[in-house]
Amino acid sequence: MTKLKLIIVLFFALSSGIVNAQITSSTLSGKVTDGDFPIANATITIIHLPTNASFDTTTDKKGRFSIDNLDVGGPYKLIIKSNEIAEYKRTGIQLVLGDNEMIKDIIVNRKESVNNDASKLEVTATMQ
Repeated sequence: MTKLKLIIVLFFALSSGIVNAQITSSTLSGKVTDGDFPIANATITIIHLPTNASFDTTTDKKGRFSIDNLDVGGPYKLIIKSNEIAEYKRTGIQLVLGDNEMIKDIIVNRKESVNNDASKLEVTATMQ
């Protein structure tokens, strides 16, 4: 009888560890584009505002990103930076348990390139 009690106690002790090992986090994924072309190698930062916890990743060559192990809820703040684009910020993001795919592509504005040749002016003069 004591062997049976020992087996039952061990069974419940081991099964309680399995129950506690369930996943309770969230993932945020999406795609960054300028409307026509993907933005590769952009830095993606998401900040959990109540705790100020920050998570970073970069976009792949197709502009896609994914950040795992985020706390469920929010609000979160999303920041996207790159040499090619103007900084993008979005706040008020709420995450649910599991995968949170951004439904639409995140469209950012490219930085305007300054033509350095136009700012150089060569003046020549001849004296008579």
